[in-house]
Amino acid sequence: MSTDRDNLKKDIEVELENLQRLIIEMSGLIGRLSEKPNFFETRAAGSILHDFYCGVEKIFERIALSVDHKMPEGEDWHRQLLKQMATPDEGIRKEVVKEDLFIELKEYLSFRHLFRHIYGFNLKWEQFSQLCYHLKD
Repeated sequence: MSTDRDNLKKDIEVELENLQRLIIEMSGLIGRLSEKPNFFETRAAGSILHDFYCGVEKIFERIALSVDHKMPEGEDWHRQLLKQMATPDEGIRKEVVKEDLFIELKEYLSFRHLFRHIYGFNLKWEQFSQLCYHLKD
């Protein structure tokens, strides 16, 4: 019989596979670029970055609900969730992400917020290209 821990592990494995697929997509996209990406390539790269952070966040949500038994609320719940995953929960779990990864993920979270609140035609490659290159590496 499957336990909650087994289900959590399976859910995380599925999301990690999805994240790997996004990394492969970004690598393929960047590998095709000759210079500055065109409008469609810029939008595609933005979508991949957005999906990447959303996948990371799905893992964090599952951990928050299944292990911590608490999920942040309010307008800044995305930021609070990331902070929760970077903080050990006494007697329950160690931190899920270390300080250096926490700092990196904050940048992806900021991009996710930007992506969701602007029109795609306003995306500027220069403003997020480093995240794309970092993701593919």
